[in-house]
Amino acid sequence: MKTAAPIVALLILATMLNPVAASGSLGGSNYYHPYPTGIVPGDIVIGHNPLSSIVIPGYWTHTGIIAYYDYYANDWVVVEAWDDPSAVRLVYLSDFLRRYDTVAVLRVATTDYVRQNAVSFALQQLGKPYDWGWWTKQVYGDSYYCSELVWASYIAAGGPDIDANPGFSWKYLNGVAPQESTTTVTPT
Repeated sequence: MKTAAPIVALLILATMLNPVAASGSLGGSNYYHPYPTGIVPGDIVIGHNPLSSIVIPGYWTHTGIIAYYDYYANDWVVVEAWDDPSAVRLVYLSDFLRRYDTVAVLRVATTDYVRQNAVSFALQQLGKPYDWGWWTKQVYGDSYYCSELVWASYIAAGGPDIDANPGFSWKYLNGVAPQESTTTVTPT
């Protein structure tokens, strides 16, 4: 029953957080998830990778922000900070979904105006290098890790602060983990 644990955890989390969409998968390295619907620019997509969870605190191990819909590719585009190659980059949501055994799309409890400004900020960071300093965070940095980029995008757009532990904590230090961005969601 080891393979059922992520799905059970997702169902419990989905009930508590009211995500836009959530899915678990029992696949291998290329996971399959139903493509989420009801997405709007500024939504947060999070994923769980069992190997990354060894070093990243919390269940969720990666996050990105939905930027726009690419009608030519028939796919949503995600802005994410990625470590290989080390850069803030654009990826298709379908590619993001294939990398994680469990995924969720969350909506930040704010206005569409703030969400769009958060996307604009994230897009302005394209090409910046990956930030390996996970124990700290900054809004206007020269580099970003995944959850720092999403957090900074919303702070720069006027909030809300999606960091569940904005000060120092023993678990997250002064950083912001993907797990912490799950606290400011609203039902759709």
